[in-house]
Amino acid sequence: MIKWSLTAAVVVLVGWQAWQLWHQDDIQRVEWNLGWLALAGVVYVVAWLPSLWFWRRLLHAFGGRVRYADAARAFYCGHLGKYVPGKATVLVIRAGLIKDRGSRPGAAALAATYETLLMVAVGAAVAVALSPLLLTEELIARFPSIPYLDGAIGLLQQTNDRAPYLPAAVVLVIVLCGMPLTSRVLSSISTRLTPQDLRAAGLEVRIGTRLLIAGTVAFLICWAMQGLCLGLVLRGVSPGPFDLADWPVWTAGIALATVSGFVVLFAPGGIGVREGLLIGVLENQPGVGAQQAVAAALLLRLVFLAAEITVSATLYYMVRARDVPSAG
Repeated sequence: MIKWSLTAAVVVLVGWQAWQLWHQDDIQRVEWNLGWLALAGVVYVVAWLPSLWFWRRLLHAFGGRVRYADAARAFYCGHLGKYVPGKATVLVIRAGLIKDRGSRPGAAALAATYETLLMVAVGAAVAVALSPLLLTEELIARFPSIPYLDGAIGLLQQTNDRAPYLPAAVVLVIVLCGMPLTSRVLSSISTRLTPQDLRAAGLEVRIGTRLLIAGTVAFLICWAMQGLCLGLVLRGVSPGPFDLADWPVWTAGIALATVSGFVVLFAPGGIGVREGLLIGVLENQPGVGAQQAVAAALLLRLVFLAAEITVSATLYYMVRARDVPSAG
C-alpha cells in the first residue's frame, strides 16, 4: 500500500507538471508522425540485444547451455516484470522461463542480477560522463542560488565550453582502471552465491576482466541505442530536423532518467520518475518546446511498452522448447 501510494503521488505530481507545461505554448507546435515512433520501437527492441548477449554469456559462465532463442524469450518477457513494484519480478520471470531450457533457475536469477546491476552502473557512468551536455542556460537559471552549488555549476559550464567530453574521458579512465578489482569482487560474490548443487558439481564461477569489459562495451551500445530511441520519439512529435549531433544529449537524458527510475524502488518501471526527469531535461534543450517535451516523455513510455509487449508475446508463443543438455 505504501509503495502504490508513493507511486500514485509521483504520477500525480508529474501529471500536474505536464499539464501546466502543456498549456504554456501553442498546441499546434506538436506534430505526430507514427513512422518515427514505430522506428523508435524497433530500435528499442534492437537496443537490448547487447544486454541479451551478455546475460547469455553469464548463463554459460554459470554452467548453463541456453539457445539464443530461449534466452531471448526469457529476457524480453522478463522486461514486463519491471512494472511490478520491487524490481525482483524480472528475475523471477527470467528464471522461470529458462529453468527447463538449459539453465538452473538459481543460476539464471544470479546472472540476471549481475546483468541488471552492470547495466545500471554503466548507465550511471554514462549520465555522469555526459552530464555537462545537459546543463543549458535555461536549466541552470532554475537552480537555487547556493554558494557551493553555484561554484560547481560554474566549473561544469567552463568544462562544457572548453572540453565538453573531458568528464567522459575521466569516467572512462576510472572505469577501466577499476575493472580488475571489480572482477575479483564479483567473482568472490558469485562463488558465495552459487547454489550448492552447482558447487558440488565442481563449477567455479568467475567473472573475468575480459567478460566485464565486454559487458561494459555491450551496455554502452545499449544506452547509445536507447538515446537514439529518444531522438526518434522527439522527431515523431516535432517538425524540426533529425540532427544526430544531439545524440549524446539524448543518451545522457535517457540514461539519467532510467537509472533514477530504477533506483526509486517503489516506482514500477520507474513510472513517473523517468517521465518527470525527461520532461525537465528536454524542455530546457534548444529547439524543444514545453509541449514537445511532455509529448516525447509520455510517448517514449508508450512506445517502449508497446514494443515490449509485442516482442514478448511473439517470442513466448513462437519459441518452442526442445531437448537441451542438462545445465552443469
